Amino acid sequence: MFKSISTRVIAVFAISALMLAGCGKDEETAETSAAFSSDSTLLKYVPADTPYVFASLEPLPDDVMDELEPMLDRVLVSYRSVLKEVIAATQAELTEEKQNSEEAQRTKALVEELSTLLSVQGMRDAGIARDSLMAFYGNGLLPVMRIGLSDGALFEAAIVRFEEQAGSQMTVAELAGQSYRYFDAEELRIVIAVVEDQAVFALVPAGFDDAQTGRALGLTLPDSSIAESTVLQDIISKYDYTNHVVGFVDVAAIAERFVGQPTGLDVDLMALLEHDDTELSDVCKAEIRDVAGVAPRMVIGYTGISAKRFDSSVVFELRDDIAAGLQVLPAVVPGLGGDRGGLMSFGMSLDFKAARSFMEARLDAMEADPFECEHFAELQGGVEQARESLNQPLPPMVYDFKGFLTVIDEIEGLDIATQTPPTSIDGSFLLAMDNAQGLIAMGAMFSPELAALNLQPGGDPVALDLPQLQAMDISAFAALTDSAVAVSVGDESESEVQGMLDAEGSTPPPFMSFSIDAARYYSFMGEAIAVGDDSEDAPTPEMKAALNELMQSVADLYDRMSGDILFTENGIEMHMTETLKD
Repeated sequence: MFKSISTRVIAVFAISALMLAGCGKDEETAETSAAFSSDSTLLKYVPADTPYVFASLEPLPDDVMDELEPMLDRVLVSYRSVLKEVIAATQAELTEEKQNSEEAQRTKALVEELSTLLSVQGMRDAGIARDSLMAFYGNGLLPVMRIGLSDGALFEAAIVRFEEQAGSQMTVAELAGQSYRYFDAEELRIVIAVVEDQAVFALVPAGFDDAQTGRALGLTLPDSSIAESTVLQDIISKYDYTNHVVGFVDVAAIAERFVGQPTGLDVDLMALLEHDDTELSDVCKAEIRDVAGVAPRMVIGYTGISAKRFDSSVVFELRDDIAAGLQVLPAVVPGLGGDRGGLMSFGMSLDFKAARSFMEARLDAMEADPFECEHFAELQGGVEQARESLNQPLPPMVYDFKGFLTVIDEIEGLDIATQTPPTSIDGSFLLAMDNAQGLIAMGAMFSPELAALNLQPGGDPVALDLPQLQAMDISAFAALTDSAVAVSVGDESESEVQGMLDAEGSTPPPFMSFSIDAARYYSFMGEAIAVGDDSEDAPTPEMKAALNELMQSVADLYDRMSGDILFTENGIEMHMTETLKD
């Protein structure tokens, strides 16, 4: 049980450390530029050819952390309660004798010790300081995480307390005067060390010897580090990221580890996995490289950080021809993009004619230059079926479709605890399409009520005096333009429906967009958990209460969240904005 609990301890500790590290100073300091220097105490351990890395290169401003710390503290304390209930539920399934066993008591004590770390002060007491920086990267394919410490002795003391409460010590090894701890979880080994006031976590095969493990920990520095390259600086410059957190996953580099000649620790890893690249033909190797080159890299970073707002983006970089083909797929939809306010909004856009042309071009390419590697036989075999599906006739109106937007402004009267349904909903729906009047005319052929509305493009909003709506005492209006039809319900529906049609579309138009009142969403989720089912397999009342408190603590952290998915010359970009509660 110690191994499984220890794994959970390390995971929670590491995640919590990442939440609270990397914060502190407002000004651009020499420390920031030093992050890219060859003697950087953090990046000098990251190999220049790492296939992935996520690193904080500059502490967050003090005013940001002043806002975050109290709210994150509550989230961590709430998570602490959830963890305790998980352990309690696990022990409840044991026999009374096992519940009173020494191992069970040690597990409980270990969780109690972990609980002291799940707080801002607990992290500080373990050496995770306000200005600590971090890096998660691959030493080859093997994951390593480094966290800067204010005092390595504090972190060592925290690990010792874990071991004392667990009644078992991790194995200690030493290489070139540097000690490290480890424990095995089946075929994997979790390694922990304090190196130059950095907490280092590494995951290696259990079959690795001391020298191989030491290389994973960075006890032997790479021949060339990422601090000596410009890859991170180039990403920051290209996407206008801040230095606070930036990273990438190089898909092409990962694929190369399996089809090319491995280097560094990957030589030992592939040998241990008994991977033999000679089993792959040259044709397969070339085609695997081609496929990886379609989306060769994912990058992530923050584009702006302030005390109340976090802007970030994730970019899936695509091959130039694929990126260019996707760029023409979205269409302009009034109001689509950005934060619409209210409870939530969701919408998308798609030009079906452009999408059909894009798919035809992809199928043409696969027919002109088919895959020959046996590992892609099923993919190649699907080309004919895809062509047949694409050639199926569709109603012309499908090609008129351009997108939609749904906005929920308010829901009143909903009470999860008493299972009371909402008494009213204020919201709007917009459908964008060419020849919107033709759609209404077609609908009028089957609905006398719709025909009686006499909706006209550019005309005033028309009240929907339909029997079904009147029976529910719902006020609703509809309006029409040449390229969109909108319907709104609620007290302000007349002005809202016109506002939907008059709204400008974003440039460039997003493929998808959403916004949400995050505070109410998480609060709703907590309430739903608290009154969840009472079946035999349902969580205990204590667990429900703990999960509810966790959701409510998150609700007190966030105000709103919104995001747009865009097709750009770079590829697929997702832009996110999170605002915090006042």
